[in-house]
Amino acid sequence: MITMGTMEESGNKFKLGISSWTFPWAVGAASGPQPEEKMTAVQLLGKARELGISLVQIADNLPLEKLSNQELRDLKSFSEENNIKIEVGTKGIDPDHLYKMLDIALFLESPVLRTLPALFGRKADMHEVEQNIRIVLPQFEKAGVIIVLENTEAFFAEEYASLMDRVNHSNFRMCVDLANAVGKLEGPHYVMDKLGKYCANYHFKDVRVIRSPSIMGFSVEGTSSGQGGMPIDYAIKVLKSLGLYVSVIIELWPPLLQSIEDTLHSEQLMATESVKFLKRYLNDN
Repeated sequence: MITMGTMEESGNKFKLGISSWTFPWAVGAASGPQPEEKMTAVQLLGKARELGISLVQIADNLPLEKLSNQELRDLKSFSEENNIKIEVGTKGIDPDHLYKMLDIALFLESPVLRTLPALFGRKADMHEVEQNIRIVLPQFEKAGVIIVLENTEAFFAEEYASLMDRVNHSNFRMCVDLANAVGKLEGPHYVMDKLGKYCANYHFKDVRVIRSPSIMGFSVEGTSSGQGGMPIDYAIKVLKSLGLYVSVIIELWPPLLQSIEDTLHSEQLMATESVKFLKRYLNDN
């Protein structure tokens, strides 16, 4: 079983990875213009190889459950041949779906299954989230896979913390994303203080807040890692103080430009800049 603080034992370093959310336009956004050919899971691992990254989290925007058995075998072969580890991600807390994703996680040798607290087609309440997580936990414990629940704007940080305390299970942890908390108007330092001790996976998605030209209101825009306002210094300090050397996964919210081609080019540049920044940052810290 994977235990906290041992994601990468050698030198107690954080493990840097990219995600299908590093290239959200290339894999196909939920709405808006689409690329002529969407990035596949194998191509995403190819991007990791190009960037010198050996960890990839494949999340809900590139659903692994839609791949055929042969496509999953090809993905595993590519990861093994190129020494790239895979973390499996999805969305939803339906038990049958989580069991299916557990099978995929085991096949791809993923130590975690990252998911979002939602049900397909409708919002889940916290009671239902807890109930369903408790149902599947024995099977995840037996398999040695950790469910990491990502904090989204569905709930406040205090609600997630209370859930973690009630369930209190080593195979149920948090995927902490400070940018997501903007949707609840919660500050990143506060959220890190609330959720840091439960963290088994840290998403670094940098953003900047821009006042509108009318001066009435703000917009939130994604940036390359290190170019926005998300306090990575504080987040890493909290994790290190807790002895939690977890995977740090780059996610991006690239702004939509005048064309999908320009957007894809910008997205690639942001990914390259983000990897360069975080490699240097984590090596220095």
